[in-house]
Amino acid sequence: MGITKLMFAASISAFAAGVLGSTFEPVDFNVTEALLANGLDVTAIPGLAGLAERSSSGACSTACAALRFTFGNGTVLSEGSAAYDNFTGDYWAAQQAAVDPFCVFKPSNAKQVSTVVLLSRFTQCPFAVKGGGHAAFAGGSSIEGGITIALEKLNERSLSSDKKIASVGPGNRWADVYPWIEQYGLEVIGGRISSVGVSGLTLGGGISHYANAYGWACDNIDSFEVVTASGIIVNASAAKYSDLYWALRGGGNNFGIVTKFNMRTFVQGEMWGGQRAHTEDQWDKVYAAYYNYAVNAEKDLKQAQIVSFALQAGMKIAAEDLEYSDPTPWPPVFDEWKAIPAIIDQTAIANMSTLANQLGAGAPDGVQETYWDRTFKVDKDIFKAFIDIFFDMLPAIQDAAGILPVLSFQAITVPAMQHMQQNGGNALGLDPNDGPIFICNLAILWTDVADNSRIMSFSNSLYERLVEEAAKKDLNSDFIYMNYASPYQDVVASYGAANKQELKSISGVYDPTGVFQKLQPGYFKLEGAPYGAFPA
Repeated sequence: MGITKLMFAASISAFAAGVLGSTFEPVDFNVTEALLANGLDVTAIPGLAGLAERSSSGACSTACAALRFTFGNGTVLSEGSAAYDNFTGDYWAAQQAAVDPFCVFKPSNAKQVSTVVLLSRFTQCPFAVKGGGHAAFAGGSSIEGGITIALEKLNERSLSSDKKIASVGPGNRWADVYPWIEQYGLEVIGGRISSVGVSGLTLGGGISHYANAYGWACDNIDSFEVVTASGIIVNASAAKYSDLYWALRGGGNNFGIVTKFNMRTFVQGEMWGGQRAHTEDQWDKVYAAYYNYAVNAEKDLKQAQIVSFALQAGMKIAAEDLEYSDPTPWPPVFDEWKAIPAIIDQTAIANMSTLANQLGAGAPDGVQETYWDRTFKVDKDIFKAFIDIFFDMLPAIQDAAGILPVLSFQAITVPAMQHMQQNGGNALGLDPNDGPIFICNLAILWTDVADNSRIMSFSNSLYERLVEEAAKKDLNSDFIYMNYASPYQDVVASYGAANKQELKSISGVYDPTGVFQKLQPGYFKLEGAPYGAFPA
């Protein structure tokens, strides 16, 4: 690129010294110099040299060409190629697969991620970042006409010498992580579905089967390696860049691109768990069993429970997922569930990877998807009231092609909230004194895009009715779980006014020009819902 190794080293040293002064990004920050520090001389690349002096039209064409020139054809996928089509088609939700970026860039290391962020700033070409691609709406990890940064090559999995820290790249899914870590007799706190990506789940909070004993995934990260808006790569931990560390624990994609998650490990072998299902005549017992779990979780921290209700092939079904972190079939804490007759029982001794595959079987790729959620205070009668409303409203959409509607309850227990306070706490705004609460999560899959509008209207109307019902007994809670939220929900506001303001302040320190708010416009930003308010 026309610079010697000595000049390259000097550029990096000078740039880092400027950044790491009293403010993270100096007022006179120069993107061209930052790119030079990364080894990219804009004067040596066709199309970039005069960009600052001319119109920004064609910015993404120029940016993608520069990436190809700098890193090689194999790192950039362009529209019209089979590789591009294969990539854009490989999203969990069909809505995301329908989005066409100008190009796809596949970096191999954090420095290349730094370069593409700086190049986006230089050209003003917007971008999205794809880890596992498990968001349920267009634009979550895809972008029309911009650069989709695909992290699949950042798939490191390594253990520290004392085996206390697992370093995991954002290109991994839990299907990659669990079988690898289990060979050492260890585990990390992560997702419950194997096909979900490490990055999105963790940055959104990350509910885990081990939440009662350890907290959520974001609470068990020792440090984050993150590319900031100025291209500088830092390791944020409770001891260094602690404000950024706090923000990344639930703050989503608003503060940088995480290129490595350094996760705390714990000793774990086989466990016991799986799914069971019940007909409608057993549901009163199901409601009671789940209520008793939610309010008494501290009696045995090895347990985890989810309960879901669905209409499948015209039949109403309730299904619970029971997990116990010891390989003990039917431990006493599950006696109430054991007494409920089941039409399906898949419980067995297994490891986490097997159980994650089992849950993942119910989440197929490539169909239309929507997720919504709200939280509510736990009450003996609220579960039945919500399910009655759900099935009362279902006839409006149950004739949609390939439809599978599911309403699930997932308790956020007092022990889980207590673990969230460790190492400075997280950004979610959950107070153990307000617990337990539960997430009411609507998940619908269907196959015909023509049904999208009425299914989204149904979903919005359902939550309006649930909120109205909960208000009768003052059972509404503010928190919205990012990883289950719809694009019409303002997640960050649900963390509370103080936490939202703190997140915005931290963004102002590390991203004063709003790179991750404006140039990366997708997913849940610090202000408002991705798609705005639901249309009237």
